[in-house]
Amino acid sequence: MNSRFLLLTAGALLAASSVHAQLLSESFNYANGALETVSSGAWSIHSGTAALNIDGGKAIINQGDATSGLADLNRPFTGAVTYDPTTSSASIYYGLTVNFSTLPNAVGSYFAHLKSSTAANEFYGRLGANTEGAASGSFRLAISSEGWSAVTTTESPTDLSLDTDYRVVVRYDMSSDRATMWVNPVSESSTSVASTDAPTYAAGSVIGQFALRQGTSGTPAGFPGMLTVDDVLVGTTFAAVATPVPEPEEWAAIAGAGLIGFALWRRRR
Repeated sequence: MNSRFLLLTAGALLAASSVHAQLLSESFNYANGALETVSSGAWSIHSGTAALNIDGGKAIINQGDATSGLADLNRPFTGAVTYDPTTSSASIYYGLTVNFSTLPNAVGSYFAHLKSSTAANEFYGRLGANTEGAASGSFRLAISSEGWSAVTTTESPTDLSLDTDYRVVVRYDMSSDRATMWVNPVSESSTSVASTDAPTYAAGSVIGQFALRQGTSGTPAGFPGMLTVDDVLVGTTFAAVATPVPEPEEWAAIAGAGLIGFALWRRRR
């Protein structure tokens, strides 16, 4: 059988298996405007009022200074799936593509996290950025289980650059109550860093949303900088979130190539 056809078929099957492990898939293919509006309510505000906007098919985190009152939004997992972190031993993974246009400040802050059903800062697997320890003009990504401060965050040792796409994967392990972060990983065994702070869980709280945040942390205020977020995936396996799901036109190209390969194979028989 044609080797190209076999590769295309294997790739399609792998993508399909990953989709089955997904809890949320968001490519932000909306018109420009406030996310809660252009998504027809798929995303909702849980804090702040000033819009978190979509521009060119990407979500804009507009937190390049200590301005307060910007909107934070969340989207529930598909099928309203939830996890009780006090009893579950599962891991929730999320992946997203980020591109920074301005630097965070030294302590920085977080811009993405998993969210519980309660409103009072029940946020887990917080992903953020700071410039602590980074070379001039560079920044680093950081992770925490729940808190955000110089004490509670764990930084990736890699200096990152502005105007560059990075694929970031976060795992929140409810058996250990710790978060792990990868930057541009090849596999789950790629270099990672893990949080060390211990979270707390409010009574009756369940984790069932992914959230984007425009906000500051601490005094004086830390902020994450300005960045775009794209291709958000949440799932129960690393493979389900590590690689962005192809856009519809890309799926069409894959399917078309597969059909062509199959036709060529049939002709050669």
